[in-house]
Amino acid sequence: MNLIKAFRNKSRIELSGLISGFALIILFAWIILPASAAGIEANREISAGKVNSGESFAVTVHIITDQDIEALTLDENLPEGWQVSQWENNGAVFQETSTFKASTLEWIWVENLSAGEEKTVVYNVTVPSNSEPGNFTLSGRISAYSVPAVSLGGFSEIMVTSSPEANFSATPLLGPAPLIVQFTDLSNFNPDSWEWDFDGNGNIDSNEKNPVYTYENPGTYTVILKAANSTYENNMYGNNTYGNNTYENNTYGNSTRKKAEYITVTEKSSSSGENVGSEESRGGSSGGGGGSGGGAGSPESTKNVELKEISNEQVFKGIHTCFTFKGEANEIVSVEFDPKRSFGKTTAIVEMLKNTSSIVKEPAPGTAYRNINLWVGNSGFSTQENFENARINFRVSRAWIIKQKVNEDPITLYRYSEGAWNPLPTTLSREDEVYFYFTAETPGFSPFAISSSEKRAQSVEILSPITGKNQTLNEEKTSDEDKQGIPASDIKKEETKSSPGLELDFVVVELLVLYGLFNKKR
Repeated sequence: MNLIKAFRNKSRIELSGLISGFALIILFAWIILPASAAGIEANREISAGKVNSGESFAVTVHIITDQDIEALTLDENLPEGWQVSQWENNGAVFQETSTFKASTLEWIWVENLSAGEEKTVVYNVTVPSNSEPGNFTLSGRISAYSVPAVSLGGFSEIMVTSSPEANFSATPLLGPAPLIVQFTDLSNFNPDSWEWDFDGNGNIDSNEKNPVYTYENPGTYTVILKAANSTYENNMYGNNTYGNNTYENNTYGNSTRKKAEYITVTEKSSSSGENVGSEESRGGSSGGGGGSGGGAGSPESTKNVELKEISNEQVFKGIHTCFTFKGEANEIVSVEFDPKRSFGKTTAIVEMLKNTSSIVKEPAPGTAYRNINLWVGNSGFSTQENFENARINFRVSRAWIIKQKVNEDPITLYRYSEGAWNPLPTTLSREDEVYFYFTAETPGFSPFAISSSEKRAQSVEILSPITGKNQTLNEEKTSDEDKQGIPASDIKKEETKSSPGLELDFVVVELLVLYGLFNKKR
């Protein structure tokens, strides 16, 4: 009997312990379970899985409760600098500051929520235009009185991309068949893939960045460029699927630029005309600079033009503009400036001259390397009201500098304006095995000359008979060729002047003769 009683007491103790354990587990779960388990559930939806810098997207947050709730609060946290505007707050108080953080971007419902009641928040987010591409996370939480805060469910990541804006130039634009054209990619945001259609027939003709294409037959051709940016590694969402959107191409984005009737190829001519073209010759605006001439109406004599090259760009206010030139015999590398006004499609023309420009009154100072005419836009373009920070990037051959015995430092770009040659601030930017490269600041466009006014001093090392030490004299070596055409008497005088020791010998001899005569008289 006692055995049965003891067994019953033991069973009661074990049952009591088991009940106590379950109670502790339930209490512990009630403390640590998320808000959804406590009666609150919140999920976030994003209108787009990826956006470009400067674009906007919508965020929708759904909140539902299955029990009575007091002081419901939604806190959202966005990347710094992202701008928010609300669309729908469902009766909440919206707190907005200049910088959005979890503690300042929040919606608060003052009234109580009944079980089964739902709240919806919709707001718009604008990504800064200067935002770097990449993945960004939206973090937020939902809480209420006596309910611990938990993170929102649903989507929380957004991909920011920078789709390139395709653009290009070509030279020449006009010439007889077969016409060889150099194309240059000018797209922004550094695209890494290109698809060129040189004749507008829908077929890809090249995937190079700066291709060269030969037009064999006469005609007018439309050119199309599609430029794209590829993403960096691990920037996609899992299996390339985000919500209901699937990204088949692993790219930031792409852009297409079409230039209709851009290249004109004429019939092959027996005469050797210039293999260059400009939009002016096809009805565009006439180029110019310095208040006169330029483009097809350049006042320069065609007999004095050795090479002509053009470059076309879109010129818009506030966007840095750069015209590039690719001709092997063209010493002007590029022309750049900051426009103060918008001009749309604009042409820059470089004329490499055989001699001094026929427009100027006299040659530029010093030893001229190249004489150049540079025209940009129409006849009224070249004024400080239209642009600022204008620079001309040019090059000078090493071989010429060595042959002319000049230094690269005093190389100067001169501009002819108001009836005189004016030196421009010129700096050496870099060099390679063939050229020295310079940059000059200019207030306008007109005739120019690359010139050097300083000869290179040569060092001659001699041995002093008095000290026995090496001394260096900086003097110019005069060769026999340099003396040609100079009278022999003048050469002799020069040699006598350059030998002061010979004059001293004559003086000593005269003194000895006078001394001998004096002794003879005595």
